[in-house]
Amino acid sequence: MNRLIVVGGGISGLASAFRIGQKFASSGKPLEIEVLEAEDRPGGKIRSEQIDGYVFEWGPNGFLDGKPDTLDLCRDLGIESDLLESNDAARKRYVLSGGRLHRVPENPVAFFRSRLLSVRGRLRILAEPWIRRSEPGQDISISAFGQRRLGREAVEKLLDPMVSGIFAGDPALLSLAACFPRIAELERDYGSLVRAMVALARARRKGQSTAAGPGAGPAHVRKPSGPAGPAGTLVSFREGTERLIRALCARLGASLRTGCRVEAIFVERHEGKPSYRLLCDEKGEKTQRTADAVVLAVPAWSAARILGACDAGAGALLAGIPYAPLVVVGLGFPEGRTPGALDGFGFLVPFVEGTPVLGSLWTSRIFQGRSPVDRVLTRNMVGGWRNPWVLGLDEDELEAMVLNLLEKATAAKGEVCFRRIVRHERAIPSYLLGHTRRLEKLEERLARFSGLYVTGNALRGVAINDCTREAVRMAEAVERDFAQGLWGDASK
Repeated sequence: MNRLIVVGGGISGLASAFRIGQKFASSGKPLEIEVLEAEDRPGGKIRSEQIDGYVFEWGPNGFLDGKPDTLDLCRDLGIESDLLESNDAARKRYVLSGGRLHRVPENPVAFFRSRLLSVRGRLRILAEPWIRRSEPGQDISISAFGQRRLGREAVEKLLDPMVSGIFAGDPALLSLAACFPRIAELERDYGSLVRAMVALARARRKGQSTAAGPGAGPAHVRKPSGPAGPAGTLVSFREGTERLIRALCARLGASLRTGCRVEAIFVERHEGKPSYRLLCDEKGEKTQRTADAVVLAVPAWSAARILGACDAGAGALLAGIPYAPLVVVGLGFPEGRTPGALDGFGFLVPFVEGTPVLGSLWTSRIFQGRSPVDRVLTRNMVGGWRNPWVLGLDEDELEAMVLNLLEKATAAKGEVCFRRIVRHERAIPSYLLGHTRRLEKLEERLARFSGLYVTGNALRGVAINDCTREAVRMAEAVERDFAQGLWGDASK
């Protein structure tokens, strides 16, 4: 039987293994799949802790239902009934500016009435349709793009906190084309973001689908949201996002092996086709495995180490993808003793506010059942690319930093009754300028090794939806290459 090994038991690896298994099962092609995870617990940063009635998330809080891939995965896993939609209050999103919370406006009229931007800043945005579009093929930073099209103030108070909330990164260093390819497409196709918004709104009124790119779904599954983010409603599970991981693990069964760290991959050729030998460390014991095909679904730094034995150039390309650090500070309060009224999704903090706190999510206001009935849970992000030093703070210092900001933002004192803090030294990959060209070079090098694939959130999207979309793409590529005889033996 042909054999495929998936290295990595996070969402990318588990979803890829599941989708590949589906593809081969539906076509009647026998394939043995094994998933190797270095840690004793699969799921990577997707982890939901149940503590004294609180549900504390280590990583993603959920996913948007505006794209179909994760919803399709839930349906295929039989866990659709476990999905939990966010409360209506979650539509209220805020930005901290000048020490005050400003609600992010949800329509043009509210935007021009909002005091989040000065009158001059709002008028500057009106000039956007007359700004020339970017040069074709130019890789520019999010900050440079925003300043040219929208003005400095919009970058500082709108784009900067949005980028921090998604990537924990610096918009002056991150590539627009890699981080927000849809925005780059809109400018290219319409010449203006304002003209694009008008055209897309007109198309939606006519019932047309306006989705674009891989994984775009039909119009009826996409729900509108405010201008602060992409279309869709935030969705999770009653037990937390780890429910998705547990369902994948259950379906993969004995094919998933934890506590098995892959140290290196070596290529061997037989009758013109490559096969792969994996050197592993299973809790201190050195072992080897062989496979006809390998999918690497681990963080970039780990993939770089593993690939270095067979292609130092590919390893170097992956090693050049850096990660932003992040500390997640969960604080709970008695109902009525919170630091002010926590009504809504939460707030983001622009860098110009001078604090390493990137934002605060009011978790128990977003989803039902995230805290005891008489308690409120907040989830606060601290650090990011520009503040790596926060990793060295102790828990009391981190709590005080977050509590001081919450009290400053709402002008009220709070009483902490729950605390859980998790540090991620390498939390979120940073798509720096040149990232798309880096991926092109990586694909060129991997093209020499039929049956060797690389995936994960370090490449084409950091969200859960991105990982599940890429899992579908990976399954299609693996099956296509097998059908073309590029790896494996169809006679088996």
